[in-house]
Amino acid sequence: AVVSTQSTGDGADILIFECLTGIVRRKLSGHLFDVECLKFFPSNLVLLSGGGDMCLKIWSVEDGSCPVTLTGHKRAITSLDIVGRGKQILSSSLDGTVKLWTCSTGQCSATLSLEAGSVNDISILNETSVASVTSNGSLFLHSLSNPGSTAALHFTHSSELTACAMLSDAHMLAGSVTGELVTIDLRNAGKALHIQQRSACSISTLCKDQTTAKVWCAQKDGECYSIRSPLDPQLHCDLTLSGGDCEAILQVAAKDNHILTTAKDRIVRRYEL
Repeated sequence: AVVSTQSTGDGADILIFECLTGIVRRKLSGHLFDVECLKFFPSNLVLLSGGGDMCLKIWSVEDGSCPVTLTGHKRAITSLDIVGRGKQILSSSLDGTVKLWTCSTGQCSATLSLEAGSVNDISILNETSVASVTSNGSLFLHSLSNPGSTAALHFTHSSELTACAMLSDAHMLAGSVTGELVTIDLRNAGKALHIQQRSACSISTLCKDQTTAKVWCAQKDGECYSIRSPLDPQLHCDLTLSGGDCEAILQVAAKDNHILTTAKDRIVRRYEL
């Protein structure tokens, strides 16, 4: 199943449809403003959403119900992730915080106040740490076992960081508003191994393909391309997707031999590799 969103006069709906046929199987309604991010739980029967209405919602894919709504952020949700099998979830927000939630109670168990502008994206490392990138160019790494502690790593870049993706236990890739791709060594005090750039357009999302280990990079000019060897000092882009027509790519997902993208033109595109 694939999910997308559509804005309505009363908020935004989430559409769940079949990947191969495009047939819509379920419509989920409840967010008051645009839905900013979505993620399936490992079972694929439960969906997590975060919206501009500052809420997180947990949905049943089977019957469309929303048994849990999580509130506590003061501005729009920007990113979310699921810890392990789904007992806990993480969310980030334009309010400058990252929150850790316990699903069974629906309560926030920890809040990281980064004081570094808005938090644009988060990524989990081995279920033990969470990385976050912010509008002032900071990258933080915090322990999930002791989220209230001082950041284990604090890296700073010269421009706003907009997206991040874990490459391995020791390396991370961050994208910037000026189109730079920064590869960071987490073992060496967050040292930047190299900085690459295909264009000066803002990077909107980074997605690691778990099957091929390639990283898909999407930009706000509609460009979406794969990076063959992210740790290589030279930028090798071996596939570029067409069809965005200069509309900003918002999200990329890699599954088996398929790549799916969502764009500002409200179209979900599926590519077969």
